[in-house]
Order: sequence, then C-alpha cells, then structure tokens
Amino acid sequence: MKSFFKTYWTYFVSFIIPLVIMTGVYLTQGIYWNSDASPLLGDGFHQYVIFDVALRNILHGNGSLFYTFTSGLGLNFYALSSYYLGSFLSPIVYFFNLSNMPDAVYLTTLLKFGLIGLSTFFSLTRLFKDIPKFLKLALSTSYALMSFTVSQLEIKTWLDVFILIPLIITGLHLLITQKKRLLYFTSLSILFIQNYYFGYMTALFLIFWYLCQISWDFKTRKSSFLDFVVTSFLAGMASLIMTLPTLFDLQTHGEKLTAITKLKTDSSWYLDIFAKQFIGSFDTTKYGSIPMIFVGLLPFILTILFFTIKSIRFHVKLTYAIFFTFLIISFYIEALDLFWQGMHTPNMFLHRYAWIFSTLLIYTAAEVLNRLKELKLWNLFVSLFLVLTGFLATVYFKSHYSFLTDLNILLTLEFLLVYALLLLAVIRKFISVNLFAILLSLFITAEISLNASSQMEGIAKEWAFASRSAYNRDITAMESILNQIDNPFTRTEKLQIQTGNDSMKFNYNGISQFSSVRNRSASTSLDKLGFKSSGTNLNLRYANNSLLADSLFGIQYNISETSLDKYGFQEIYQKDHLTLYKNQLSLPIAFATQSIYTDVNFNNHTLDNQALFINQLANLNLDYFSQIAYDKTDNSEGLTSITGSANEDAKIDYQIEVPQNSQVYLSFSNLHFTNDKQKKVDIIVNGEKKTFTTDNAFNFFNLGYTEEQKTFNISVSFPGNSQVSFESPTFYRLDTQALTEAIQKIKEQPVEVSTSKNKVFATYEVKQDTSIFFTIPYDKGWSAYQDGKKLEIKQAQTGFMKVDVPEGKGTITLSFIPNGFVIGAVCSVTALLLFGIYNHRRNLSKTEKD
Repeated sequence: MKSFFKTYWTYFVSFIIPLVIMTGVYLTQGIYWNSDASPLLGDGFHQYVIFDVALRNILHGNGSLFYTFTSGLGLNFYALSSYYLGSFLSPIVYFFNLSNMPDAVYLTTLLKFGLIGLSTFFSLTRLFKDIPKFLKLALSTSYALMSFTVSQLEIKTWLDVFILIPLIITGLHLLITQKKRLLYFTSLSILFIQNYYFGYMTALFLIFWYLCQISWDFKTRKSSFLDFVVTSFLAGMASLIMTLPTLFDLQTHGEKLTAITKLKTDSSWYLDIFAKQFIGSFDTTKYGSIPMIFVGLLPFILTILFFTIKSIRFHVKLTYAIFFTFLIISFYIEALDLFWQGMHTPNMFLHRYAWIFSTLLIYTAAEVLNRLKELKLWNLFVSLFLVLTGFLATVYFKSHYSFLTDLNILLTLEFLLVYALLLLAVIRKFISVNLFAILLSLFITAEISLNASSQMEGIAKEWAFASRSAYNRDITAMESILNQIDNPFTRTEKLQIQTGNDSMKFNYNGISQFSSVRNRSASTSLDKLGFKSSGTNLNLRYANNSLLADSLFGIQYNISETSLDKYGFQEIYQKDHLTLYKNQLSLPIAFATQSIYTDVNFNNHTLDNQALFINQLANLNLDYFSQIAYDKTDNSEGLTSITGSANEDAKIDYQIEVPQNSQVYLSFSNLHFTNDKQKKVDIIVNGEKKTFTTDNAFNFFNLGYTEEQKTFNISVSFPGNSQVSFESPTFYRLDTQALTEAIQKIKEQPVEVSTSKNKVFATYEVKQDTSIFFTIPYDKGWSAYQDGKKLEIKQAQTGFMKVDVPEGKGTITLSFIPNGFVIGAVCSVTALLLFGIYNHRRNLSKTEKD
C-alpha cells in the first residue's frame, strides 16, 4: 500500500487540489454540505436538480427511463436525459431524495472538478515525460478551474466533457504514436453518448488536433490516418444507442438552424483575447459576453513562447498557428461562431466552444515546459513583450471592457512579474528546475484560485444562488397532498409554481414544462388552446386558462394557496397553506369520440379553438363562451394607459353583471408593464383577492364562478408598476351547463386508462366506430397493440394521438420505445464488434511487421 501511494500520490493530489479549491470557493458564497445557501442557480435550480430528482424516482422504480408523464402532458425522457443527465455520476442521485438533492449537486460538482484535474494530470504524465510533477499538477489544476468550467458550472453536465477531453487527447496520441486504439475509442464513445452537443464540437476539434499532432512527424505519423478515421467513425457508431434517438427527436422537435444575418459577433472588439486573460475578468454569462478562455497567465505566456522555440519546426508552428487563428477568427465572425455550435444560436452562455482555446493553451504550454532547458532569454523577452503590449493596450482601451477592474489589472501585472522573474531565474540557472517547479506551481494554484473565486462571485451576482429554504418550500405539504390522489394516472397542476418544472420536481403528471428537449408539435397545439408556449416552445405553462381546457386535458386536481373558485372543483384536503381540489368534470387521459375523429382548423383565438375542439369531440354544436358587457370607466377606446398616484400602483376598477351558471374571465390584450421585473396582477372581486402571474402565461384571468345572476365589482392593480397600458379588456363567461353537457356526452362511452412504466392501457366500450383520443403528445416512438395485433396511431390536431376502433369493447396497449433506439442499439453493438475485430487485426498486422 505504501509503495502504491508512493508511486501514485501525485494522481491523488491532482484530484484533491481542484476539489479543495472549489470547496473553498463555494464557502465564499456560504455554500457547504447541507448549508442554507444551496449550490443551485439559474438553470441549475429550474432544470438540472429537478431532472436529477426525476432520474432518482425512476431509479427507485417510479417511472421509465424512456418516457415520463410528469412534464408537458408527456415527454421523451430518454432524449431529455441525453442533454441534461449525461454524466458518470448521475446514478449517485439514487442515494438522495427530493429534500437533499442540492447536496447531490454539490457533491457531484466537486467530484467532477477533482476528476478533471485527475484526468488532465494523467494525460500530461503520459504525453510529457520531462515536465516536473509539480508543474503537471499546476497545469492540471489550471485546466480543471479554467474560467469556462467555473463560470458555467450551473450546467453541470458540461463538466463531464472536460473529464473526457484529456483522455481523448491521450488516446489519440497513443493511436498516432503507438497504434493503440482502445483508450481513444472508449473515451470518445463515452463522450458522444454523454453529450452529443459537445460531442459535435469535439469532433471538429479532433480534426484540427489530429493535423497538429501528425505535423510533428508527418512522414511517420501519416500512417495513422486509417486508424484515426476508422476508430473515430466506430466511436460515433458505438454511441448511436443514445445519439440516434436524440437526433430523431431533434429533427422532429428541435429548432431551425439559425440564419446568418450579420458578419460580426455581438460585443466583440479587437483586444478580447487579452481582456479575458486578466485574472478574475468576468463580463457575463448572458447575452453580450466575450469568450471565457482564461486558463492561467502562464499557459498564455508559454503559448507565445512556443512559436519562438527553434527546435520546433516551422511547419509545426504553422499548423498550430492556423488552428489558433481559426479559433480566434471564429470568436469574431458570426458564421464561424455558429458553425462551432451546430448552427444554433445559444440561449445565453455564448461561445460554447471557447474551452477549445483553453485546451490548446494548456497542451501548447506543456510542449514548452517539456523543452524548458531549451529556453533562451530572447524567447522569454519576445513573449513577455507581446503579452505586456497586449495587456497595456487593453488597459488603454479599457472603455471597451467595462468589466475590468483595477484589481483585475493589478493582480495580472503582479503575477505577470512573478512568472517573468521565475522564468528568468530558471533560464539563467539562478534556481534549480525543481525549485522553479515548486514555486511556480504554488503561484499558479493561488492565481487560479483567485480567478475561480472571481468567476463564482460573478455568476452569484448574475444568477443568485437559491437558498435551501426556497428550494424546500412546499415539499412537506406537497408530499402529504399528493398522497391523497387516489388515481396515480391522472393530471394535477399547482397554481402558484416556483419553476416551470414543478410537476417533475414533485412527481405528479402535469402540463407545465421548461426544457430545451420538448415536444414542439404538442406545445404548439396547446398554445392554440390556451396553454402558452410561444416562440421555440422552451416554455409551456398551465396558468391562466379556462375550465374547459382543464376538463379536456384531464386536469383532475388543482393545488392552490388561495381559494380556487372554479366550477366543479371541490376541496378535498388541506395541508399547511396548500389546498387540494378535485375536478368533477375532468376527462380521462384517453377518451372515446362520437365518431371517427377528424381535425378542426384552429385559428389565433384561443376560446374559439376550445369550443371547436370540444364540439368536435362530443359531436355537439353548443356555445360555451360569450362576452359580458361592462361600463368603461376609462372612457377610452383602443389602447388604455393607467397611472397610479404618488407611490401607488396603477389600478383600475370595473363592474359587470354576470348571468347565472357562469365561470367568469378577464382578458387583457397587449398588456405592457413599466417594470419588467414585476409582472403580477392583483384582482379583487367582491372583496376577495386573487393574484395572477403573466410570466410565460396568457393575460386571461379567472374571476370566479357564480350559480346565480350576480354583480361583480372588480378592482385590478399591478404591483410594482406605477404605469401600465393595455387594450380595452374583455370579460367572458363560460356557460358551465353547456360544458357539463359536453363532458357528460363524451363520458357516455367509458374509457379506463392506466399505465405501467412506458406503457399505457386504455380499456374502452363504444357504441359505434369511433376514435380513442389520447391527450398525450404524438411521437413516432409510440406503438399501439390490441390482442397482439399492431394498430395504427394517427396524429390528431397535430400534437396529439388517436387510434380508430370499431364498435365494441377492447383494450389498447400503447408502448413507447424512443424512435431510433432499436436501430441505434443494433448499431452500437455492431460497432463494438467491428472495433474488436479491427483492433485485433491491426494488432496482428503490427506484430507481423515487428
């Protein structure tokens, strides 16, 4: 054991150093194990930790890895996992629960930083024999804590990429120099499986990197071309079990390629490369950022030195220079910037390929340190002159980089001086190489720690780390409330949500969703029916829709902090400040239509679409919605602008006469707030206050139900806004008797629905040829069977599904296997076999030649 530790202690240290530094950096924000400040911010709070919870539930037997009904009516969870859950460490969530899942995020994040340091140290050790161990530790720590990883740690699956990149680089080196292909094949396959997005960037990077590597000895290394092409291809093929279903999902539901509309990227200027080399420089992770490329001052200095070393041949320098130049130009040219990112404009976190620049700096610097004894004073002076000139020019034009502070500049110049003196001392042999390595590693560790702390401070100010109490809000009450739901395969919605993924967080079947992986066809159809999902459908919300929509889409339960006041919803349970209401009019998730269903044409009027839809399902011709006249107190037509008096919110009053059996709604068109951070609406109806959000929701507000004819006195205020504007509002009534008649008509032909994992069972009894309509998003991964016979699933209203059945009774079984999964699995197994055969034969060929 002692001999083992003596041999491999540096590997242990390479893991520990980044982990310990990041533990300290987290501490600066008050974050530690079970701390009140959680490690969740931005998407980490709204998406990643929630998807971790969903995976944890699945691993405990509650759900399927292929499909979930806890988001967007239903969602391809396999495709979602490929984007949000691709990590070695994801299975760790099994040992956590909803309440302590932030600790799982904290633990896995720290472990990932440590593993990046370990894999980088392993890579540097295998590739560069002459670099002192302390310098390898310093470089590996620098890579683990580069600005890119720390500033974007909320997207925690990206960190796994940088555990694998050093292994892939090492594997490629072994393939080129020793004809060993296993490490390259394995690590590249895993990367493609874990993160197809960064896998694409890595594939591009490897083409350039391969050219750089063979340039060192083209005559000998060119023979590796076949191995490089075949092994890379088979690695891609081996990943198809994950990437092919994901590709098919993206083709169906992904966004269109971004059109190139300008030459230059936003916010870029001439000295960006130098501006982001200042220690602690942080601009933003939102829009308008320049690339996060900092990986330490020393690698930057040494990279310039690389091009002055005589023993490195000109064509090698030229190849590296071309790669660096292409990357730098890509930061400035819109078309190239998009090219690296799959021709899709990122939703914030721009220049997502900037890590390639940092990777190049580390490995180019290592080439210089491997030739430390060759360095001359003139090499150092040329490098320092160029670096210092760039820094001074950036300081001079500091107006273009408002994020640079005096502290950034002072720290950078101080460390630059230290590194210059140490390099001068070792070149002139004033100090030994070992002492140089120890001193340099200490300063590099201090520098990268300061930079990491600055990046953490930047994202904390920009996104704010959520408190543990905020994350845990409602958990106890929700667990108690959800235990009261007797039918697990029904839909529930919480009215006052914390995130767009609350249904997945608390593990109930719902509509709301916030995800880059989504069923756009269903979301678009739902948007036409009042569940807002505009633009690229990243968001889908249940809020601010009608009772009719509740019934159609099987919303059997509502959970609310305030009195619900919705026809047909009865209070059945209360826990703390939350109350559970049950909808007596909800349809099951699958139901029978009155005849073979044919689509109706939706327009841009939500309530018209709802009426057309339910009448088509029920084979009726009823009127459901009608306008309610009112006295216009604003005495204006068209656009209305209201202004509150001094220090008061904008407010307006209305009075309407409501007929009997009415669910009443208020609709605002073109509602504009002067305060974009406050977009809530308070409405008092006959003395009872209701609060509504307009965030990712339509401006359509439920005012309550009345069985008798009644006067509604309404006061509308806009908290935090002294002025708002809108078009003259419209008041609607939903005829609850007409709705009841339609729902009862549909229920005359009973359909019982249940589910198990990735299967749905619909048992029906119908009186004529008809359609079983599933309010489940249409996806090619679904297949339908009855008595062993495959049935045709057809799209209904674009986003949903139907199965046509004859008169009689039966049970339809729907089964979901991601489209492309079977073919992908066959391809992956085939690729493994082919690689085994290819590798064996190439090894035999090598042995025979030897």
